[in-house]
Amino acid sequence: MSDMAQTAEEIYLSGASCAEAIWLTYAHKTGMCSQEAVFGNRLAVGFSSGAGVEDLCGALAGAILALGHKFGREPGEQRNPKLKTYCQQLCQQAEQQLGSLHCRDLRISQERGKCGSVVRKVAQIFDEVIAADL
Repeated sequence: MSDMAQTAEEIYLSGASCAEAIWLTYAHKTGMCSQEAVFGNRLAVGFSSGAGVEDLCGALAGAILALGHKFGREPGEQRNPKLKTYCQQLCQQAEQQLGSLHCRDLRISQERGKCGSVVRKVAQIFDEVIAADL
């Protein structure tokens, strides 16, 4: 298990949401300033619990938010093809390893430990996908 996976699970089990746990782990790993990390966390929390309707897994959404931070663009700039490639790799690997991309399928119960393992796995996949660029 990578340090990123372990950290994300610990953050989640300490009370953060799934999306927040991935975002905060990314923020910590990249040495992001606290103001930027807090702003990103405010964005991430809306994706928790599958955006509140148990759709796209919040941990995946947090990872996609981090990818957007790393490879996104300013208005008027060209798109960075790495963003789409990494999002596709992340989602494909998550679906293969978890069996679904949807919170409703992954969140069998309200038990935080179950989602903690999903957060850990998504963080591991994220870390492997983006390793060359972090």
